[in-house]
Amino acid sequence: MAKLTRWSPLLLLALIPLLIVALPLLSAPPGRQAAQAAGYVGMETCAACHEATVIAFKDSIHGKKGFAMRTTHECETCHGPGKAHVDAEGGKGTIINPDNETKQEQSRVCLECHSRGTQMMWDGSTHDTHDLSCLNCHSIHEAEDEKVLLKTSTEPDLCFTCHKRKQSQFYRASHHPIPEGKMECTSCHNPHGTATDYLISADSVTEKCYQCHAEKRGPFLWEHVPVREDCTNCHDPHGTNHLRMLVAKVPFLCQRCHSDTRHPGTLYDQSAVDTFSNRIVIRACSNCHQNIHGSNHPSGKYFVR
Repeated sequence: MAKLTRWSPLLLLALIPLLIVALPLLSAPPGRQAAQAAGYVGMETCAACHEATVIAFKDSIHGKKGFAMRTTHECETCHGPGKAHVDAEGGKGTIINPDNETKQEQSRVCLECHSRGTQMMWDGSTHDTHDLSCLNCHSIHEAEDEKVLLKTSTEPDLCFTCHKRKQSQFYRASHHPIPEGKMECTSCHNPHGTATDYLISADSVTEKCYQCHAEKRGPFLWEHVPVREDCTNCHDPHGTNHLRMLVAKVPFLCQRCHSDTRHPGTLYDQSAVDTFSNRIVIRACSNCHQNIHGSNHPSGKYFVR
């Protein structure tokens, strides 16, 4: 006990420097204490050099209250602790720069928060395996579309930067109203990944079509097998130069399957012109077979009207 009393003043002197360091941490708001201890400096320090970026960030969805409720690190949530960067007066390599990261690492940072909902199947998805990352489509600090931080003002414009062939199809006579702004690519596709082909945001292409075209669902007493299998057997949803986005003109579309040597499959050839048969008049199987998606009529086995 006597020894402890004799050394007490020396111990207090030794603790003074530690108290000087600890007091600012103890006086800081509770949410900041751990950050400061780990080398985080806060957004306002970043703004001293990156003022324009910080202003844009505050106006973006990441700068809103929801983001602030999930982190106390602000800029450093994605860029890492900034103390070393500040101490080095902005030296390169002292802070995480996504532009210098691999595509997988860029996406990994985003997926630390965005790992549910539409983003949950990103890993191994079509866009992921084609060496794309979140930053190919999204701008974190500011964007043309502030709702989802897209790099373009409209979603189709972004998709068309890569999918040029699909863009050209929407200029054809019959198409879904993407150019008119009544639909978007994500009306049918989930670009972050799905368990289905073509990134369709439904269990199948047909189920996706039924979400708008419910009258084609049935149930029907007489079902047209190709229709139940896949709508794209007959339609191209991105656009064609045929009515109703058909992949070919009728009757030639029908005769891709119905190619036997009797009605209704006999091919329309020169003999039809010579005999002036009913095939030359309008030449559409659907003149008689109008219920091609299915029929509940007692005599509807052949989908007649």
